[in-house]
Amino acid sequence: MNFQKKILVIEDDERLGVTIQNVLLVHKYDVCVTNNGASGIQKAFEYNPDLILCDINMDTIDGYQVYRVLEESSILNRIPFIFLTGSSELEDIRFGMSLGADDYLVKPIINADLIRSIEKRLEKFRTIREEARLGFNQLFDLSPVGIFLFDGTKVFKANMAFINMIKANENNLIGKKIDEIFDSVSLKKIQEKIKKLHSEKNMAFNDDVILKTSGNEDSPVHLVISEFEKYSNYKLFIGIINPLKRSNSEIDSQQYADEIYNLLKHENIKISEALGEKITEIFKQKSLNPKNQSNTFFTKRENEVLCLSMEGLPIKIIADRLAISDRTVEKHRTRLMEKSGANNMIEVIVFALKNSLIEI
Repeated sequence: MNFQKKILVIEDDERLGVTIQNVLLVHKYDVCVTNNGASGIQKAFEYNPDLILCDINMDTIDGYQVYRVLEESSILNRIPFIFLTGSSELEDIRFGMSLGADDYLVKPIINADLIRSIEKRLEKFRTIREEARLGFNQLFDLSPVGIFLFDGTKVFKANMAFINMIKANENNLIGKKIDEIFDSVSLKKIQEKIKKLHSEKNMAFNDDVILKTSGNEDSPVHLVISEFEKYSNYKLFIGIINPLKRSNSEIDSQQYADEIYNLLKHENIKISEALGEKITEIFKQKSLNPKNQSNTFFTKRENEVLCLSMEGLPIKIIADRLAISDRTVEKHRTRLMEKSGANNMIEVIVFALKNSLIEI
């Protein structure tokens, strides 16, 4: 299924905003336009664009402030960002680019230049996303937990674990309505939670449900649902399913599912605070001895900070344990994130587990 690329336009000149929108629509882009910085930030999180065009000179919250806010988000800081401005002063252009923006277009904007800049930045972003999607697809196919993508009513894609759970085959599953997969009570719960997703801006669903198999058997499972892709008139959701009754040996399956969630962060999926706490609780179950860590990818001190972070300890306690300052702990954590290409310590831990850098 091919979707249009999504462009968010933040421009306080409404006439210019409409003009840009029309140009982009002609070139087959999905466009969302807003006329101030505050609503632009809000729309960026709601719309999950592939590229942002933002005017600099806006009242209250200007384009530079919008960029700084979005740069703090691990969800949005990879998205190409192009400044629009009426100033052609070299100093202004240098300042905008020094912040990390991808391009700087001076008004009046020539349509051909606008499209050329967008296409160039989208191609670069496509390469980055393809690398992340490759990792996601590998986990999607190989995961022992059931994973499926659906548009709210019908299944779009499913992995083999999910297909086996409902005792179906792939050809019969794709396009299958979800009311044929879950019992009526579960279906009602799912649909009610999905409707509230916009207002909650969080995980759509996290509850126990009854899964219906092709042999008309009821199977109790735990289901987590979140947005996967979002367009102006279309949403695609991802569901992850775990059987309810699991032995201790099956905890690794849950850890695998959590690993998928962290990789999904690169696909613009929102990770709720509740899920973050859940991840930390799972890591706390692992017994780690910093002295047993022999990998050379991280330094000895980085390994110590990583192991203590994996226990869910705050920076101050880690600093006390290692007899170093809070600031030094923060520097080591920053270095861990830089080395593993992660946005936070949860992703560092996932990276270490995936690459066998931690001995549990």
